[in-house]
Amino acid sequence: MKNTILLFALFFSVLLNAQVTNEGTPISWKLLNDFKSVNQYSLQEFDFKTIQKEDIINDALRDRPWRFGYKHDVSYGFDDGKWVVLDNGDRVWRIKFYSKGALSMNVIFDQFYMPEGGTVYLYNDDRSDLLGAYTNIQNQVSGVLGTWLVKGETLWVEYYEPKKAKGKGRLNIGSITHGYRNAKTFNQEKALNGSGDCNHDVDCPIGADWEQHKDSNKKAVGILLSGGSGFCTGALVNNTANDATPYFLTANHCYSDPASWAFRFGWISPDPICAETTNSTDETTNMTISGGTLRAKNEASDFCLVEINQAIPTTWDRTWSGWDKTEDFPTFEVGIHHPSGDIMKICRDDSGAIKNANGDPSAETWEITTAGGGWELGVTEPGSSGSPLYDQNGRLIGQLYGGGADCSGTNDNGQLDYYGRFGVSWETGTSSDTRLKEWLDPSGLNPDVLDSYPPLVTYTIDASISVTIPEVACGVYEVNPYITLRNVGATTLTSADIEWNLDGGANTPISWSGSLVQNASEDIALGVMTLATGPHTINATVSNPNGTVDENTTNNTANATIIFNDFTTTQVHLDLLTDDWCQETTWEFRDISGTVLYNGGPYVGGVDTNTHFLEDFDVSAGQCYVFEIFDSYGDGICCTYGDGSYELTTDDGDVIASGGAFSSSETTEISIATTLGFDELLANHINIFPNPTQGIIQIQLRNLMGVFDFSLTNTIGQKVLSGSLSEANTSLSISDLNNGIYFMKITNKTNQKYMVEKIIIQK
Repeated sequence: MKNTILLFALFFSVLLNAQVTNEGTPISWKLLNDFKSVNQYSLQEFDFKTIQKEDIINDALRDRPWRFGYKHDVSYGFDDGKWVVLDNGDRVWRIKFYSKGALSMNVIFDQFYMPEGGTVYLYNDDRSDLLGAYTNIQNQVSGVLGTWLVKGETLWVEYYEPKKAKGKGRLNIGSITHGYRNAKTFNQEKALNGSGDCNHDVDCPIGADWEQHKDSNKKAVGILLSGGSGFCTGALVNNTANDATPYFLTANHCYSDPASWAFRFGWISPDPICAETTNSTDETTNMTISGGTLRAKNEASDFCLVEINQAIPTTWDRTWSGWDKTEDFPTFEVGIHHPSGDIMKICRDDSGAIKNANGDPSAETWEITTAGGGWELGVTEPGSSGSPLYDQNGRLIGQLYGGGADCSGTNDNGQLDYYGRFGVSWETGTSSDTRLKEWLDPSGLNPDVLDSYPPLVTYTIDASISVTIPEVACGVYEVNPYITLRNVGATTLTSADIEWNLDGGANTPISWSGSLVQNASEDIALGVMTLATGPHTINATVSNPNGTVDENTTNNTANATIIFNDFTTTQVHLDLLTDDWCQETTWEFRDISGTVLYNGGPYVGGVDTNTHFLEDFDVSAGQCYVFEIFDSYGDGICCTYGDGSYELTTDDGDVIASGGAFSSSETTEISIATTLGFDELLANHINIFPNPTQGIIQIQLRNLMGVFDFSLTNTIGQKVLSGSLSEANTSLSISDLNNGIYFMKITNKTNQKYMVEKIIIQK
């Protein structure tokens, strides 16, 4: 689900501690021997010939993941398996599946929740292939989790639950995929019309001018298991914070619910085969990770950006690809990919890609032209979809959409391929869920190019900085932001000068000292800030690392923005324009507790298509509400099948939110202002003097009844003085405050009316 929070708008990443799968072994292997008593279920056979005919068509189209298996929709939970209680009160649950002739099996859990200490393993009959442990680290909000593949036609699923967590775990298997082909069998099927012998394993030489980039970027590329039964390729991509946020870029046509995705990195042949008839040598990799969250996607350049829900372990030694959004024509290009779910391959085009519209639907692409003879080295195939295209500088410029390139023996067939352009993906969309820039540029630097992370060149002295504003609840105006100082250099960082400001105001200096080894970081809290409505930006810089010159200044500045919006209105008004498939559209208007106050849809197809619907929602002052619009197919209400849209407005016509280009749903959180807010009458009966002042503030209440509070804040939102006014005349000493601008807020505690006045201290 993509959330658009009207109370605040900031872009940040929350990284969970990663749990590497393929660690440990199931407890039953040590303690239990009653294998025959475990419930076994046989999956129904399917029409394999029909599936093969479909694959012939689908493989040629290349506009979808490369299907390797037949997905059975099932429902197996705790009631269907066998429980065993151990002597210490712990429990083990097991279930077994059999699918005749399967090369592999994998599952999607539609209910997955592990209590602390709980584990799930998947393995085959002879225990030659093992996945797990899946633990509470893999828990996702959706409760969905997809696994990688287990080889063979039998699959065991085992859940261990400690006594203290009895009954807290949830597990239900929603689908099981029978893998009926892999890269080897696919090439055998193709033998009549040519195999994949022209492919080059990624470590094959492709030119000294790109070797250093290859060694770095191959660490970014991963194979993606999408929808439980299809393979695509993608790559980790860097952002301007250089903070290893696990963004994974692939093709829009590879999209399915990312919560069910599984990723595999580092699958590289130890003995590279370079356009030969010999099979590549396999190598087992344990670098698999599950679950992601959609950040943005768009058909205009066929891109999909997903954030993996766990941090990539540092022990995996991965790279986040740098990128180039200039749209400058490359001298040559290199693709890295996993064709047909195979081990990692590489290809090179020396002719220089051109810009052209390709695909169905048409997208803005880089085209590897037939005029140039296609690929000079290697090729792409079905399953390479979403794979990155790099320019001569090793920076990512697109992801594979489609094409007709293929092998003809050990040579390329000379046909074209086309890749969605990164420069188009950057800002062509109308909102953050349809473009890249908000996610890959959280620092607001808007660079044309960005190098990979960790950098290909490691500097001796290199300090970087980023700013984070944590999420706040609707109606709350206090934030607790922090700066992250990171040492990217080879030398331990022991000191640095930091400056920061709010909304371009006066800088606040921080003289930092400590000890940060390479790639270590420290969070520096800026204190709680109370902010007014509207946008606010925190800017930060770092300089003088270890008292000397920073050798890399590209990461020395950062910022983050938050927007507080209160809307003064008695009703929220919805104007909904349906698209061609209005029967897929529904919406809800809820209070902050989740109670549905109003709802609508689904609409009647053929009757309500391309039709305006107007709705009014009563709201109360000082309350928060949530509007959520849904599309059951997952393609929003704009812009492929009609130009549907929605708009939320106030009584005065102020726009609260608008949109239409989303996936499954879009959420807007709305804060309604307290009606009795700033009051001119109150301001006319309060006198604050002298102003400017040197050290004393006099507050005079003229003909006012009631109890009043006051607070004095500086320009960065920090409260420096507060209290109550119990007399008509109050004198406050501010001699210990620095010169500058401050804001005095006086509030009537009875009705919450308030007034604000700017105070200048000049000593």
